[in-house]
Amino acid sequence: MRRLLQFGTGSRVLITRKIPKPREIGLGLATILLALPAGSASAQDLVLSNARIIVGTGKVIEHGSVEVRGGRIYAVLSGTDHVVRGRRIDATGMTVIAGYIDAHRHLIPPLIHGGGPDLDRFLRDDAPGQMTALLASGVTTVQSGGDDRVGILALKHLVDTGVIKGPRIIAGAWAIPALGATRTMSEPQIRAAIDADHAAGTDSIGEIPYPTIASMTVDTQWPFKPTEQETRNVAAALDEGRRLGVPVQIHAVSPTAQVAAVRLGARRLVHSSHYAFMTDAEAKEIATAGAMVASSTGVGSPVFGVFNQDNRPTTRDGKPWPGGSPSAEDRGQAAGKFPVNLRTLYDNGVTVAYSSDTSFDPTAGLAHELGTLSLVFSATDLVRMIGPGSAAFVEHAADRGTIETGKLADLLMLSGNPLEGYWNFLRPVIVVKGGVIVSDRRAGSRALKSSPG
Repeated sequence: MRRLLQFGTGSRVLITRKIPKPREIGLGLATILLALPAGSASAQDLVLSNARIIVGTGKVIEHGSVEVRGGRIYAVLSGTDHVVRGRRIDATGMTVIAGYIDAHRHLIPPLIHGGGPDLDRFLRDDAPGQMTALLASGVTTVQSGGDDRVGILALKHLVDTGVIKGPRIIAGAWAIPALGATRTMSEPQIRAAIDADHAAGTDSIGEIPYPTIASMTVDTQWPFKPTEQETRNVAAALDEGRRLGVPVQIHAVSPTAQVAAVRLGARRLVHSSHYAFMTDAEAKEIATAGAMVASSTGVGSPVFGVFNQDNRPTTRDGKPWPGGSPSAEDRGQAAGKFPVNLRTLYDNGVTVAYSSDTSFDPTAGLAHELGTLSLVFSATDLVRMIGPGSAAFVEHAADRGTIETGKLADLLMLSGNPLEGYWNFLRPVIVVKGGVIVSDRRAGSRALKSSPG
């Protein structure tokens, strides 16, 4: 099926299973396509040898090789006495791990709605650098956390066609026009909004708040008092998603709200919870329903050295901590409730995914979220979250997240061992996406050697 989508000012792209021809691209996006260098490359045969391999299933191979053919993992080998073909990269002293999956990150600036000159400028001037930085941080798959439909589909198209180098994008859109709309819209309107996003080609509904968020900066989900209409609307959204086969993700960030959302049929909750501490009984009910939860615990914790250099704590949007939401809750107590509640869910059998829920510097965001999680989770737990946990949470990512035969060759070569500390997750030397080396920081390093097979 072919869909005609509007991108920017008067620009349009015919989306098919093939790359659009130049005559099918309108003026606005065509200008961007001409202005940016093409970044596509063909997958090659690779062998990452002599590496520590963190498979992601709990298994660690202390000395082995990963063979890549045709963009997928062809073999995972232990020891050195195997004959393998392809460009060989000596990873002695290095760790190979699956590319990270961010289950919920905001990719399009919030003020961009429906395209226009602002979207064109973002795609031309800002998106290439932001996507390259995200890829270099080790994120090879990212699900947009409810972005403008036109913008996220345009960005996904540019990455898919190689115009912009970046992670694989799972396009999650806002199904509602405003964060408070679930209180005022009718059930047919909610269904129609989801239908429109699905028809346009989005992969998921990134985020529906339950109950309503009053604004982008003030979280008013406590006490839990949704209106009857709001509850009906969320139930209708989840039902419509099931009918269409589209994941509908719910923003419910108190234990009470999460349980209520799960009872309505929610199976993907895009944040940990705060306001109150979660009980084992609540966590077990969420686990029994088969619901999964994305992390986003760092949203309550202070950030240092990103938005200023004078040791002042800020929230993730640069506002003073704990004055911003949700850090204002009882002078920042949310910073403790987020990770503790997530640990309670995890201990009761809930699949937990990694998500940054931010748009600031990718490596700093990764460090902030992993650092917060490491308060209550081991490095082994973090491997499960950022790999197979996120692969399970993101509907279209089942073929990645672990280093196993047949999966996509999205791989990282790290200069340290992340099982020794979360900071070593932040040290990718090589990033491979689909069998192609897309980020390479080996210059000047004596630890790595590359040779033809």
